[in-house]
Amino acid sequence: MARLLIVEDNQELASLIATVAQTRGHDALTVFTGEAALESLGPTARFDAALVDLLLPDIRGSEVLGALRAHAIPAIAVSGVYKGDRFAQEAIQVHGARAFFEKPFELDAVMDALEEAAGVPPVPHSELLDEVDLLVLEELVEDGGVEEVAVSEPAPFEPTAPEAPPGDEGLSEALPLPFARRDAVWTEAVPAPERRRRQLPEWSLGGDLANTTVPRLLNAYYEARHHGELKLRQGTVLKVVYFEAGRVVYAASNLAPERFGRFCLRKGALTEAQLAEATAYAREHTLRTGDALLKRGLLSPSQRRRLLEEQVKDILWSTFAWTEGGYGFSPMRPQRADLVPLSLFPGDLILEGVTRTETLVALRQRMAPGRRLFPTADPPYALHELKLAGPQALLLAFADGTKTVEDLLALTDLSEREALATLRGLELSGVLEERQQTPNRRQRISFGL
Repeated sequence: MARLLIVEDNQELASLIATVAQTRGHDALTVFTGEAALESLGPTARFDAALVDLLLPDIRGSEVLGALRAHAIPAIAVSGVYKGDRFAQEAIQVHGARAFFEKPFELDAVMDALEEAAGVPPVPHSELLDEVDLLVLEELVEDGGVEEVAVSEPAPFEPTAPEAPPGDEGLSEALPLPFARRDAVWTEAVPAPERRRRQLPEWSLGGDLANTTVPRLLNAYYEARHHGELKLRQGTVLKVVYFEAGRVVYAASNLAPERFGRFCLRKGALTEAQLAEATAYAREHTLRTGDALLKRGLLSPSQRRRLLEEQVKDILWSTFAWTEGGYGFSPMRPQRADLVPLSLFPGDLILEGVTRTETLVALRQRMAPGRRLFPTADPPYALHELKLAGPQALLLAFADGTKTVEDLLALTDLSEREALATLRGLELSGVLEERQQTPNRRQRISFGL
């Protein structure tokens, strides 16, 4: 096991990196500023390796690299701003980094480099995968013929709780970032159903949704091109999002109205009689509802795929407004063969979700007239990746920090709601940010390492 230092000002990305390190058997400390990194290098500190983002909010990343080198701690450097051979060579040859990775990066490759720097023998990736099937929340409220399981009201969180219900094992107690009590388990007492299902994979601690948003978590998965699962919980509501290479491929919920059959009914794709027919067939043949609908000829494959995409979006969008609850990360798992292959781009999901779900009143509250939005130095998404209409792209070009939201509304041809939703979506996706009017003692460095 290695002791790792993660120096990354993107708290969601830092938490994801630390969690993946934990699933590999390591211990990781996350800090979000350069000065916090320097303070962690006290006389009693022991780190085997470190990861350093070169663009920090207070000091140069090269200063942190220099301090690590003085303490004989090997480090790798990452950056979403400094790209190309010039900066890679400077980080390695001048500032002593063992390796350099541009954002977005493959998180597994970064972890391999960290382990190599720490002197940890490489572990085959196949050994990092659990053989437990990807049994997910549709097994709590199955969308294909399996009985529903009632979820009781939550009991108060206890340090050592009784046995957790199926599908809830191992999700650690939600704590503000950086997490500290990662050994605590977040469970609640729920009577076990008569039919005991196989245990789900363990979930590692992520944090509290009071300190972040679901869109920012989507951004972190995309920046890390991560394969894995994100669990979201608010009270008794449980939702899981699945990612391949940072893109959303599936989502599940334990809410009965969000089951696929009932979703199709709400969308007018099925009648009550057709849904009842498919449900009976699914129970009889132990099928998922979607498979039963195909076999009965009630949906075509293209209709099923379109409706699944809409269902995944609705499940995700319903969490965008969550300001309380918790989230957890799981280790990488093999893709389930029975899932319809989807690949939804998080940047577009965020922009469309804000437009579809946020009211004008909420948008006015979040995008106050006096706010000034600047382009983010290292956005998770390249601008050419986002599907922006002409007026939206022009509005983004106007948002250069010199104009208030009120000024931007006067300049755009979009309606007030469209303009505010665009600005809000670009902020949540990490493309725009609001900066402090009063500079800190040590400002973010914009040029050079």
